[in-house]
Amino acid sequence: MNRDCSTPTEMENTRELGVIADMQCGGWSTTLLTSKGSLYTAGVLNGMQVFASGDRLKPLRFPAGYPTNSNESQYEEPSIAIRQFSAGRTHILGLSDSGRIWSWYDDKKPALHVKFANVDIRETNSGTTTATTVSTYGQVRQVVAGWSRSLAYVHGTGIVVWKTVERGSDDADTDTMLVLENVEVPKTGYQRLQRNERESDDEKELGKDVGAVLSFIDLESFVVFTTDIGKVFCGRYGDEDAVQDVVELCALRGGKGAPVDVQGSFRQFAIFRDGEVITTDQDYLQACWDARRTNPEQTDIPGLKKIPALQHNDVISIAFGDYHYMALHSNGKITSYGTELQGCGALGLGGDAGSLANARGVAYDRFSGQGRLLPHAYTHGRQVWFDTKRRAWIEHVINQGGSNPDEANGRKELFLANSNVQGEVSEWIEQESKEWDKDTGDDGLGAYFALRVSAAGWHSGALVLVNKDLASKDQGYSFENKSFPRLKLSDGTEMPGEVDFDEWREGRPEWQTDGQV
Repeated sequence: MNRDCSTPTEMENTRELGVIADMQCGGWSTTLLTSKGSLYTAGVLNGMQVFASGDRLKPLRFPAGYPTNSNESQYEEPSIAIRQFSAGRTHILGLSDSGRIWSWYDDKKPALHVKFANVDIRETNSGTTTATTVSTYGQVRQVVAGWSRSLAYVHGTGIVVWKTVERGSDDADTDTMLVLENVEVPKTGYQRLQRNERESDDEKELGKDVGAVLSFIDLESFVVFTTDIGKVFCGRYGDEDAVQDVVELCALRGGKGAPVDVQGSFRQFAIFRDGEVITTDQDYLQACWDARRTNPEQTDIPGLKKIPALQHNDVISIAFGDYHYMALHSNGKITSYGTELQGCGALGLGGDAGSLANARGVAYDRFSGQGRLLPHAYTHGRQVWFDTKRRAWIEHVINQGGSNPDEANGRKELFLANSNVQGEVSEWIEQESKEWDKDTGDDGLGAYFALRVSAAGWHSGALVLVNKDLASKDQGYSFENKSFPRLKLSDGTEMPGEVDFDEWREGRPEWQTDGQV
């Protein structure tokens, strides 16, 4: 796995895997799930123990006695065919068709089958773990691998939390790990009744006040979950990861009880509500937790953000790394936000303090190499490009100075010296670049259509459909005779030069930057 990619680069040896159903980034790894239920990973699972080398994709293995992976199985094996997985910082959890939980902590060692001493897990003979079965009690709906712990939603129990499992020096041949100590998150076990079942008074009250869990995430210090009555709750981990209670996040409640979703990792997360995307972090959770008795309605607690580019803009999902995050939109485009350390390229806009990233609105600290997306970029976002043509355009127009470098010198120097100028030029470039998106195929899609985005640590990834004919087609957007852009800036300043001023294709935006970055 190439660790020096500041713009999207295709992973090696993926096409031979067939259809990829899902991909997720871990702290030092990228893992793929095939349509046949097999997992493959690149990098290393725990970069704190093993240096993250350039290892290529390799299958995640199962203990002796099982087929190597579901692709090589000569018979249907629901106990190892993975239907859902989650990549954490240093480990991976997989949930099989039968409802079995598998855990990998080392990509060179086989998985461990996770069982619990205090939680009843029931497997099925196939992948029919749905609400239409007679009883879902004891069946696992979802697994989540977090920062330093594992979680699963178990019907009838709720969210179960346990520490990442590993083989000890005396049990190298063990294929099953019995978890003796686990945590059950309070008030997460409620289920809507099927048919004519009856509820106790306590169950009715729980259904009214909390509801049934829809989605949940694990952060460094908190568990966060949403329910089917439009509420969001958090619980703080204590000693031995115990969660004593949960608190509703009142300001995030869905309108008229409409369901909401939560996505996030490490210290940041997002709430999806009625077309809005609200982002925040653990500091906000801690403030709400501390105020649970003195200010239960959490009045005037700061920390919630509404990034303009994410509001009512058909955002499907947001993936969070340590310091950056990526948004996937329903039109197959990805926009990126936040900070990348040491010019690592995690934003996918071009890193290492290069001209491409500067032109996309990333400003770098000359001493630390840290890059941050400028405030201007949060109004409409900065789209990740998967083609090379737009990069060539930036190389010619911005780095080389366009068709007349001498004439453009004054503008180029102003661009490099003034972050406000850089921000406005990057917005003009964003508008111009959308000309490449207007050419679509018979299916109405462009040359590149992202199906999934993921981020963790200092890297990002995406599953992308590629129309080869469109990708190789010359869209007729000629830039060889283009000059370095000359703009009339929002403060009235006219960029120097002799060429005509460039117009804005979509009009100069009114940038919304206060409190959004």
